Amino acid sequence: MTNARRIASALSAVALAGALLPGTSASAATVNCTSSTPPTSRPAINYGDSGTCVALAQRLLKQAYFYNGPTTGFWNAAARDAMIKFATSYRLVRRDGSVRSAGWDVLTKVNAPFQKYKCGNASTDKVLLVFDDEPTSATSYKALIDAAKAGGYGIGIAPNGKFVASGLVDVTMARNRGLLVVDHTYDHDLLTNMSYDQVVWEITRPYNGSNYVRPPYGAYNSTVETAFAKYKKNNCLWDVDPRDWARSTSKAPLEVPDFKVTPQQAADYIVGNAWGGSTVVVHLQHLGTDASLLKYIDDGLRQRGLRLCRNWPRPTNVLMPNQYCL
Repeated sequence: MTNARRIASALSAVALAGALLPGTSASAATVNCTSSTPPTSRPAINYGDSGTCVALAQRLLKQAYFYNGPTTGFWNAAARDAMIKFATSYRLVRRDGSVRSAGWDVLTKVNAPFQKYKCGNASTDKVLLVFDDEPTSATSYKALIDAAKAGGYGIGIAPNGKFVASGLVDVTMARNRGLLVVDHTYDHDLLTNMSYDQVVWEITRPYNGSNYVRPPYGAYNSTVETAFAKYKKNNCLWDVDPRDWARSTSKAPLEVPDFKVTPQQAADYIVGNAWGGSTVVVHLQHLGTDASLLKYIDDGLRQRGLRLCRNWPRPTNVLMPNQYCL
């Protein structure tokens, strides 16, 4: 080979390398599919790949609030890093930023329509506990979320905004433990008695910041639904209620105060009556006062082939996907 040819070959190689982004290999592929392509039939995506499949994955990550970049159809560093966070959150085995069959499956499930009575629980074998209202103290609150983190339990925390504003509840601590944070409005007043503007005020205070909102008493009407839709809030209800707050209607002899359901009795009810995919409403000031009952409930559910939801191994997002628990 003459010197001229060697120089020309080297220049061609430099030009080719310059056309690739840093870290991109010459084997980068064009991968195409559509949203109607079954997840199991979609091709793998690696760093540097491009095509309609890449654009689809970017859209799914964006809808799940993991990716905020443009839908370019190019699997760049931002998309790769978003996929790493997504894979870590949902405990996928592969966490290198690529998309494989399992990744496509979970991306599809997470973006399924939100079901209000499930409140982000899309599993078939797990139970989601969501703790409402106000803890008896900052100490009991921290004990609860620490126990959830230690046991790997994915629970929801739904305090009223006024308790976050006062410093009694730290929602950042809950998110840092991989837990679901739900906005329970600011004042715990009945939204169905409010005007549209009053509802908006209650659900847009910045203290919880969540796109999951649990209306007090589970009460909502068309005005509430209109406000939720306008501000992209998910109506987070429940389908199992152990009534951990309740007192019996009958009095004991000598006018002893009404019998109150104990945290242990509420836990026993959950163990015996929850089912796979159910979401349970409980309260920070009742069941939430005994953090040890999380393990008790999980152990009891496991005897029935169920378990509590798992927490995320990384901090949860402020804006959450439609499904927290799979």
